[in-house]
Amino acid sequence: MGSAVYCCLDELDDAVVILDRDNNVARLNRSFQETFGIRAETARGTDIGDLIAHDLAPLFRDDGFADRMLENLRHRREITHATCQMQTASGEMRRFSFSCRMMTGEPYTGMLLARFRNIASERDEPMRIASDVQASVRAESVHAGIGELIPYGIWICEPDGTVIYLSPSFLDLTGITTEDSLKSGWMDRARIEDAEEVLADWHRCIETGCRWDRELRILGTDGGYHTILSRGAPVRDEAGSITLWAGINLDITARRCAENLSAVRAAQQAAIAALGLSALAGADLPELMDAAVQAVAEHLGVEYSKVLRYLPDEGEFLLKAAVGFDRAQVGTRRVEGGTDSQAGYTLLSCGPVIVKDLMTETRFHGPALLRDEGIRSGISVIIQGSEGPYGVLGAHTRVRRTFTRDDINFIQAAANVLAQGIERKLTEEALVRSEEKFREIAQRSFDMIYTCYRDGGITYISPAVTRILGYTPAELIGKRSRDYISPPSLAAWEEGLKKVARGEPIEGLEVEFRRKDGTAVFVELNESPIIEHGRVAGAQVVGRDITGRKCDEEIKSQAYRQIERNIEQFAVLGDHIRQPLQVILGRAELLDDGGATEIMRDQVERINDYIRQLDRGWVESRKVREFLRRHGEG
Repeated sequence: MGSAVYCCLDELDDAVVILDRDNNVARLNRSFQETFGIRAETARGTDIGDLIAHDLAPLFRDDGFADRMLENLRHRREITHATCQMQTASGEMRRFSFSCRMMTGEPYTGMLLARFRNIASERDEPMRIASDVQASVRAESVHAGIGELIPYGIWICEPDGTVIYLSPSFLDLTGITTEDSLKSGWMDRARIEDAEEVLADWHRCIETGCRWDRELRILGTDGGYHTILSRGAPVRDEAGSITLWAGINLDITARRCAENLSAVRAAQQAAIAALGLSALAGADLPELMDAAVQAVAEHLGVEYSKVLRYLPDEGEFLLKAAVGFDRAQVGTRRVEGGTDSQAGYTLLSCGPVIVKDLMTETRFHGPALLRDEGIRSGISVIIQGSEGPYGVLGAHTRVRRTFTRDDINFIQAAANVLAQGIERKLTEEALVRSEEKFREIAQRSFDMIYTCYRDGGITYISPAVTRILGYTPAELIGKRSRDYISPPSLAAWEEGLKKVARGEPIEGLEVEFRRKDGTAVFVELNESPIIEHGRVAGAQVVGRDITGRKCDEEIKSQAYRQIERNIEQFAVLGDHIRQPLQVILGRAELLDDGGATEIMRDQVERINDYIRQLDRGWVESRKVREFLRRHGEG
């Protein structure tokens, strides 16, 4: 730190401490040493935390102020006015106004100036500045020193507004000399936006004696506009007459740029949110694309924006939405792919592409769509699809411009929302086509096909229901299927319903329904769960009339039972006949009458023939049974 500035600080009544970039004490002015009894030699190089803890904290009478002050200094926060009560080295209790700010201008950039100002009463800061300036107005070195601690410094005027002093840094900014400012006033010489309005406001302050507080946009010698916060107040004597005007000029260009940038980013975020809501609301693709290019053009501050859809089979792009370009070309204008266009090169690069100057671009050829408009700069990003890139979102301008990372993030966010909206819309359209195809098949199906939801009952049922149940589809929409199931089948149906609720399909569930005329009909159900948002919302059911099949099965069952009975009867009958015949034949052998014995043998043999025929019938009945079983099951 230069000795000249140190001397200026020693001229001040305020207690001032300068911290270096590491928050160590670099300088204590004379007033600080005298007020708080701290020697500069012992404090120099000390960490500000140690200085406050060991030397300043015991002097504060406000609980917690020392901690708050240290916290702000540690984080290098600027403080404009904070009052506290402290005990001085003499034992006197005084009220101080504490403030700190970052210093600018080499070699002071990054250093921190903190000051304690003795305040006798609650006077506002501008008035205090004016009083201090008046007290030291004769000390030119003080003016210069203090002025350069504030970006663009201080100013002092006569009661009529005639300039007495302007900081050199402000003169350098405006390009006017001290002599010029003294002759005509700096406001007349500086290049100020809305100069007439500003001068009128300044003259009104001089006439009324009110405070001066205004932001000025001044064209600097560097060719750019600077935002200056100019504040001042009249300094009055004991009689109340204005003796001086004094104030400060603060450079708030960076602050305003940051605020403007923050506002721009906030507006961009809001635009992305609105675009996302539009996509979620199911906006039509042309509407969504138009909203996207409008948002990009507006919030990037460019004249042109477009959506190009990639046509992979043709290796070209089709213009789908546009701002700035001739809207008559939307839907018809083609753009080359590959290295023949910025869009094509964007797909090849698999990432954002920024063009600073299309006239000198060597990575790809500028397409006619851009050249015809005289476009110089632009940025393009990929609109990604689920199975490959959908296309490209671009922003372009006729002026040479350097796009920032924030610009890339914004347009990429817009492209991502657009991609999600496009994908959702394409999925919905595919679903509609699928549903239409399903309904077309269902309408012609011989089977009864229906969908039902837990909360809404049957939502669709095919015309076949009229043939099977006797109801029209309109009669069953919104109804519960269980209301039409016969009681004997409810238990089996509910068990199947539990499986579907677990996400399991069921096949071949035989259920007895009541037809509209009260008769019964047997239906074989195949049910598949409908999954929405990870949960079972309902079921899709295919029902086939199996009443005829059930009747056939009953007839077959009766036939089986009759055959079984016949087989059993054949076996019993054979056994019952064979045993008596054996007895008769044994008795005949004991007879002496040979003729009678022979006759009896012949009769027994004839009866055995009948029994053997029964046996063959029994065997054939078994074969018929097995045949019917095999083919009945098949």
